[in-house]
Amino acid sequence: METERCRLRMRLETGAELEVEGSPELIREERRAFLAGRRGSAEPEEIPLGAPNGGPGVEPGRESAAPEGSPEYPQTPPSSSRHHPPRWEPVVESQGSSIQLRAKLDKDKTEKDASLVLLAAAQNVLNLHRPTAAQLARWLRASGYPVQRVDRAISEAISHGDILVSGSRRARRYELTGPGRVKAYYLAKELSDRIRAS
Repeated sequence: METERCRLRMRLETGAELEVEGSPELIREERRAFLAGRRGSAEPEEIPLGAPNGGPGVEPGRESAAPEGSPEYPQTPPSSSRHHPPRWEPVVESQGSSIQLRAKLDKDKTEKDASLVLLAAAQNVLNLHRPTAAQLARWLRASGYPVQRVDRAISEAISHGDILVSGSRRARRYELTGPGRVKAYYLAKELSDRIRAS
């Protein structure tokens, strides 16, 4: 007896991806585990892929672990649950290759939180995905956070997996991970709302 094989590919707006192939039960388990690890992040955008062997009742070129429209495997998430990036004009000022926050974050936020917002803004405003430690330090100082060493200021974000580090010493570069980007967008939205309210 041949078991039904399915394939599922998911991509979150944060960039996290899952691709799994196997029985419908395996697909459900992997999907649940993947989404359980991503609590608080964006809802998935599912991309069904064609299965090599095609199963009974499956349209050629498309296959999913559950019928279309099934509540367990929605075709696309509702628009209200999607996470949209903030508008950056109220949050940062940019001049050439330099950016700075228009206002400091709330008092309970630290240089680490400001770094997350500045890294996200660098990606979206300057199209700079991996700024150097020197650039990030300049941006933090211009934003009102007098840091001496960036690596110490953001060590907690690095250990939590919010920021990836590459290179060493003067060539060290920083990049947001998917969860780091979600936190940065949340902080930027908070700052934007506070600036608009004042």
